[in-house]
Amino acid sequence: MLRILIITICACNVGTQRGTRPNGLISYSIPETRPLKKALGYYEDTYLNFTELSSKHGYHTEQHTVTTEDGYVLTVFRILSTCGIETGYPVLLMHGIFDTSDVWIVAGKQRGLGYLLAQNCYDVWTPNHRGNKYSRRHIKLNPDKDVKFWNYSFDEHGNFDLPAVIDYILAVTRRQKINYIGHSQGTTDFLAMASLRPKYNDKIQVSILLAPVAWMSNIVSPIPKLLSHVTQQLKIFLDSAGYSELLASHQLTHLILEYLCQVSSDDLCSATLAATTGYKSGIPGKTLAIAFGHLLSGSSSKSIAHFGQLIQSKRFQRYDEGSTGNILRYGRTTAPEYNVSRITAPVVLITGRNDWLSSLKDIATLTSKLPNLLENFVVPEPGWSHHNHVWGKLAPGLVFLKIFEYLRWLN
Repeated sequence: MLRILIITICACNVGTQRGTRPNGLISYSIPETRPLKKALGYYEDTYLNFTELSSKHGYHTEQHTVTTEDGYVLTVFRILSTCGIETGYPVLLMHGIFDTSDVWIVAGKQRGLGYLLAQNCYDVWTPNHRGNKYSRRHIKLNPDKDVKFWNYSFDEHGNFDLPAVIDYILAVTRRQKINYIGHSQGTTDFLAMASLRPKYNDKIQVSILLAPVAWMSNIVSPIPKLLSHVTQQLKIFLDSAGYSELLASHQLTHLILEYLCQVSSDDLCSATLAATTGYKSGIPGKTLAIAFGHLLSGSSSKSIAHFGQLIQSKRFQRYDEGSTGNILRYGRTTAPEYNVSRITAPVVLITGRNDWLSSLKDIATLTSKLPNLLENFVVPEPGWSHHNHVWGKLAPGLVFLKIFEYLRWLN
């Protein structure tokens, strides 16, 4: 099975390889394909970037640059309030793995949470974590040449990316707190930050976590469960072969999936979601086709390996570097768990019954350990799954109303 998987991954990119770099990294980019997509009749929103989408729908945006303590250069988009004034504290929206800030607006003006927050007078900030298409930069490292650039997982997102972005937002807005909303890995990032750097709890008015991912002992999704047995070996192979960057928007895998979703969104794209995160019931086909034009925006092999470790260890822990590596990094032979009891910021969980990544059993473990949990809201829709929170047709009534309830109550 591992051999088949490796062959599949390599075959998806072999046609565009430019040769091995001196340090082992391989660049397998494809040219800009927007003219081709226009000619083929793609939905326009599929290939528009964040600022283009926002402008098309009548929203004013700003683009900001934030540099982390360890030198990564992050792009943060800001959607300005449409009211002329701002309500409450700024709202930070943090996307999941292989996503970008686009995830908050691709559902359109009526269902994009970023738009709806701006319509309700909030100051909206949407960061992009290191490594995706908007934040593929470093003050010293070249992502196309330096393997070290890709030596990160959600641990670094929580320990470096989020603190840098939060401090930047507070400095620009001159506010004392922010409201935090995360989806999928965006929730993991928050849990890591608030555990490792507890002083940031005081900078959070409320943290609303959609489809939270921490403990992963009871995931249903077959693909992550299967891969979790070999993610460490797969990471070693990919790194040695020069493929430390995975599933990025400039790679052939993205182009193929994006095209197939345009011609068969209800079949192929829904099957892809069903096999990974749970059945896509309630997500319109057009939304899905557009969303898959923005998905697969790049991450690291270490990120995948870290989630594989969570599944296998049945613990919410930092990255296991091996006995020697753990001693060097943590001063102990085993990887320490994230101490979520240190999370004093108010937390709201919003979960789904049909979420194959964020199961209710694993959520129960998380809720038992959070000291300031306001509510674990289970969406009252049996088919509600991982991405319904951000793209679902019923999300405004079932999820966003709950979000606004807490934002207005606490501000």
